[in-house]
Amino acid sequence: MAQSNSVVNAYLVAYNAASFVGWTYILVQTVLYLLENGTDLSGLFSAIGFPLIYVQTGAALEVLHSLVGIVRSSPMTVLMQVYSRLLLVWGTLYVFDYPEIRASPALVLMVLAWSITECVRYSHYALSLMGIEVYALLYLRYTMFYVLYPAGVSGELLEMWAALPHAAAIRPAFKGFLLLNMINYPPVLYKLYTHMMRQRRKVLGGVAASSDAAASKKKL
Repeated sequence: MAQSNSVVNAYLVAYNAASFVGWTYILVQTVLYLLENGTDLSGLFSAIGFPLIYVQTGAALEVLHSLVGIVRSSPMTVLMQVYSRLLLVWGTLYVFDYPEIRASPALVLMVLAWSITECVRYSHYALSLMGIEVYALLYLRYTMFYVLYPAGVSGELLEMWAALPHAAAIRPAFKGFLLLNMINYPPVLYKLYTHMMRQRRKVLGGVAASSDAAASKKKL
């Protein structure tokens, strides 16, 4: 059993480390592109598009991780997060080669929100699995979502909105499918947002309580 646990732990460390590297690459490439090209976003997708699609698709493994129980995350919560992003990368960015989708400020907003979030999340998880706790990462993990969740969702909705006319040209049902997903965003965002707020109180509140207890013991 101990050997099995060590294998699972090693796999999760490798998965989180690889995901961190992938998202760091996307973040760095995005920032470098913006610094070099400013508001000219015509080549942004060429710079980051397919790495973004592949790295985000790899996150589908997280649904499997939660289903088989090697992580404690709720399968439904993970599925909601992964599904919406896969819809964006495959159902919008991959399908539609139009500047209003692949060269838009919405794409920049979405990618920056995603990549910053994931760089912190995956580095925090990888280090925690190795027994290394970095409070700064823990704090950022459970604080940045206040800004990055709404920013990412705004980018996602704007991307899907831009895709609607092109989806209708392929098949009206495709447009209806995207619209249905857009309508579903507010309740899903509320569920994920409140989940993170509860997690923040649980995790950061627990850290604060532990620190206070330790300080009290020292005084005694």
